[in-house]
Amino acid sequence: MTVYANKPAFNVREKLKELEKPSGIAGRAMLAADTPQEQQAMIGVGRRNMLINGDMKVSQRGNYTGATTAAADAYFLDRWKVDRNGTATMEHTTSHDIPGSPAICKAIKLVQTVTGNNYLGIRQRIEDPTQYVGRTFTYSGWVRSNTSNARLECYIHGTNQGAIGPNHSGNGEWEFLSFTWTMSGIPSTNWICDVFIDSGAYGNTTITAGEYFEATMLQLEEGKVATPFEHRSYGEELALCQRYYYRWEGSVYDFLAPVQLHGSNQYRVVIDVPVALRIAPSITWSGLATWYAAGSLSAGFSAIGNGYLSSTRTNITRVPMAMTPTSTILAAYQTGMLSADNTSNLQYLAFDSEL
Repeated sequence: MTVYANKPAFNVREKLKELEKPSGIAGRAMLAADTPQEQQAMIGVGRRNMLINGDMKVSQRGNYTGATTAAADAYFLDRWKVDRNGTATMEHTTSHDIPGSPAICKAIKLVQTVTGNNYLGIRQRIEDPTQYVGRTFTYSGWVRSNTSNARLECYIHGTNQGAIGPNHSGNGEWEFLSFTWTMSGIPSTNWICDVFIDSGAYGNTTITAGEYFEATMLQLEEGKVATPFEHRSYGEELALCQRYYYRWEGSVYDFLAPVQLHGSNQYRVVIDVPVALRIAPSITWSGLATWYAAGSLSAGFSAIGNGYLSSTRTNITRVPMAMTPTSTILAAYQTGMLSADNTSNLQYLAFDSEL
């Protein structure tokens, strides 16, 4: 006896689509995205953490493995700014004992060095907060401290909108802190998430020399529940950071880009950046020189500016620069190479488009 079975149509194309999954940074399309939200959409719906570099692993500005004087209102680790009105040090630490974390986890540590009536913390500004009005968010993270005045906080800069999370117990151990907040009004400026030692009302409190906090795996996500920290690859996290700050580093004679002399004492060069910068950047540099075909090397530059880039431009993919050399080795309209110099000093060119 022959038995016939009817099978549903099998559509190979549809089955292949079911196998498609987000796979991190989607090439140049990801790098050219106009906003972090577009980047997140490209790398998958499941992306939850609105904070960038929440696990403190990206540090383009330098290596802070030892205690470094924490300048007020200054960035150290990418996207995280130190905010303090006393005297403190900052350090990029490594921890092995955070429950449920990777075997090695980076963190940031701030230590008060002089007793005073102060505040001490780190903060990250979130771009374009108006899109989040009326929505509920949970801010969470791991904190270690020896004072019960350490806490998570979240607020809209320049307004009375905000929320203060629970205090750390001050027992010197890692603790998971979290709280939920609904943005009610329409913000007119940046949304700030931070970790602070303060009075609990964004004000001063007595901080004794030696009091500290460490923080890592900080996460801001929509909803009323703190979910496990979302670990992104280093490359993905770096690309997100580079929208706000990009730094090229070189060593002796490393070439960066062609440079041409215009007039008698101005070099011009265009630098392509790997990720679209948020706005026209400010520029800092060290140890740059001009190399010419015969092997000649200029002494460096007294000024570098982006005067050919409109201050109203956004999403910058190419940065034109006007550079004033301390000595000129090129004839008018002759071309050389912008390069690292031949010293052992730190050689870099940095573009800052931070909030």
